[in-house]
Amino acid sequence: MNEKAFLDITGMALMSLPEVPGIFADAVVTDTHEALVFLSLWGRDTAIQELLARLSVSEREGGLEQLSLTGPEYQKVRIRTGNADRYVKISGRMPKDNLFGAVTQLWLYDRLVTEPDRVNRKAILLHRVSSLSQPLSHSMGSDEDKASRLWQRVRQTCHLPLLDHWRDTVLDAFRKEGWIQDLSGIGLNGITIDLGSDDVERVVGSLILDGRLSLLQAA
Repeated sequence: MNEKAFLDITGMALMSLPEVPGIFADAVVTDTHEALVFLSLWGRDTAIQELLARLSVSEREGGLEQLSLTGPEYQKVRIRTGNADRYVKISGRMPKDNLFGAVTQLWLYDRLVTEPDRVNRKAILLHRVSSLSQPLSHSMGSDEDKASRLWQRVRQTCHLPLLDHWRDTVLDAFRKEGWIQDLSGIGLNGITIDLGSDDVERVVGSLILDGRLSLLQAA
């Protein structure tokens, strides 16, 4: 696949994947330990299949346990893949009559993006950065939309019953405890939620006792 032609026509800034020539990425998010959270790739179907095969075997067998992305506008991004079974793999092919031939797009992402771990109380939320060219109400990355989606995911993940009008107070408290953290990516950003601490009940209980959380919503 010709990277320059693809860039000129689609307008997407692509990063190359040196480990498997012919594959390019347009979005990536990793956590604070460089572990893969989300990765969007484009390439020939044969190259995509080679990558998936190498991710499924050990390094001794020619497998890949870490990847790297390079691009003219970015520093080198290192990605640790670890256990490939934790990642969802979704792929689709461009129409056969496109200008680039048999091109496939592959999404790899942590299962926590779509399936909160309610046992360990962990989840991940992906979001776009607000576009200045779009009205705020129509932007996937608007602050209100992001806060609403984050609150929904926190309620799904937390073992305590949380009332909707507690949203801003609880999110602020959880962030201060480090249980909600932002991840900066390329093309997308992410938010990690980790409510496995035994102190979650203490923090919510303290907010109730201090009068900052009430059963009834203020008029």
